[in-house]
Amino acid sequence: MNRQFLTTLMLFLLVITGYNQFVALPRARAEKAAAEEKLKQAVKEQTPAVLATAEGGTSVAAAAASSQPEELISFDYQDADVTFSSKGAGIKKYIYKDVVEDVNLTPFDTKGFFATLPELDFREFSRTQNSITFTGDILPGFEVRKTYTFAENGLNALKVSFVNNTAHDITLEPWTFNFGPGLGTVKSEEKDNERESKAVYLVQYEGRKKATLETLKPKGDNAGVYNPAAEREEEKSADEDEFNWIWAGVQNRYFLSVIIPQDWTPGVLEATASVVGKKDRMWGLFGQADEKGPQMTVQMPSVTVEANSSKEYNSDFYFGPKDYQEFLALPYHLDRSIEFGFFGSLGKIARKVLETFYGWTGNYGVAIILLTVCVQALMFPLTMMSLKSTAQMRKIAPEMKRLQEKYKGNQEALNREMLNLYRKYNVNPLSGCLPMLIQLPIFLALFNALRTSWALHGAGFVGWITDLSSKDPYYVLPILMGVVMFFQQKGNMPPGTDPAQAAMFKYMPLIFTLLFMNFPSGLVLYWLTNSLISFGIQTVVNKQVAKQN
Repeated sequence: MNRQFLTTLMLFLLVITGYNQFVALPRARAEKAAAEEKLKQAVKEQTPAVLATAEGGTSVAAAAASSQPEELISFDYQDADVTFSSKGAGIKKYIYKDVVEDVNLTPFDTKGFFATLPELDFREFSRTQNSITFTGDILPGFEVRKTYTFAENGLNALKVSFVNNTAHDITLEPWTFNFGPGLGTVKSEEKDNERESKAVYLVQYEGRKKATLETLKPKGDNAGVYNPAAEREEEKSADEDEFNWIWAGVQNRYFLSVIIPQDWTPGVLEATASVVGKKDRMWGLFGQADEKGPQMTVQMPSVTVEANSSKEYNSDFYFGPKDYQEFLALPYHLDRSIEFGFFGSLGKIARKVLETFYGWTGNYGVAIILLTVCVQALMFPLTMMSLKSTAQMRKIAPEMKRLQEKYKGNQEALNREMLNLYRKYNVNPLSGCLPMLIQLPIFLALFNALRTSWALHGAGFVGWITDLSSKDPYYVLPILMGVVMFFQQKGNMPPGTDPAQAAMFKYMPLIFTLLFMNFPSGLVLYWLTNSLISFGIQTVVNKQVAKQN
């Protein structure tokens, strides 16, 4: 009985062993080979090209364009209403919740800001109150995930993950982030938006204390390109990070959209000019011209994802207004995107003083007036010098006219006698112009500081002035400014002034009024206050000179 049982058991084991060896294992190998062939066939069908296969790995360019329609996914948070596109999981619409009225920062037809693999269909994977995640299948078992996380301070996070759940290493060919074409802006800036829209990047050059904001300009029909690796090779630098950019994207006067690499090396930037609409030439008299906006792509290198593993690219990003005070509290030198002009240091001081006065008064209009008073106080000695010189020139104007008539044909004698006249009355004709030249940098610094100040947007002053960053809706401030300038110029006009020069002074208030009509009312308020103070000082000085005479 026992011998029969053992014989039967041995036969059973031999049968099982034979089946596994000659039937089950060959069948498993055949099924595995068929699965691998199916994967490779899927690669061929779903991608434009299968580039290479080595040691069981697969290299793919990208997913082929899908015939599925674009799906829009809405996501709202405290600062904006955001709409994402299923094609590339980029930001298709970004409606910024402004204090005046909502602003569409993406009014142009676009793939979507921060779009990656736009030919790929993404679907929503998950969301929280401040984040949303998308996923898209590049190949069976090989997917990409994108997570946007929005923060209260505007410095948001973007994570792109490639997840390989296959038994093979897969290499994804170079891919890109998209920006543009251009950004939308507030209504008061729409006319200047094309000129102000730029593709920009921030780079830290060796030997410079501060990072430098560079503009990537398309040249003719060719794209502007910035390649950090080529720059390093050209400069023969040993420091690999020397020319790597800190952040890159697009901007206009008031808004900024940039990506900030965290754990990946910044790559090639490319900018092109895309047509975004039409604009009238000379109020439509000469037809229409193309309106263009900057389109930027951030090129990412190819990535190999090993079997059953993933690869992450983490970035910070900013999408919103260029608030100088907020930027100072954030890293990455985002404040460098605000252009203060050639006299930027003076402009930053003026901006700081303005914010201090606003902290005291709670009204930016009053703060501008106090700032103007401070500037006039600093310039008071120069202003007095200029006004006294002008008054003295008015005093000697009759004698100057007599000398000009007497030595009409003798320029050398006229110059000699004029010098004697200046010495007699202790008059320096240049002292009237020199103070104006010294004040010019201060005016330009204040001009840029006020014109680029997002803090003035939606800031009211009195009555009808509800937004100091836009023009006076009833043109009251520029007209008052023109009237004050008229009396100011009239009081400064020496008798016997050359007719051509007199005409220029006569029409200057009108020219300034027309010029300032569409300027931000905060800037007009500064110039009006400045003119009123100057006119008051001038009146006092003229009375003193009249008494002396």
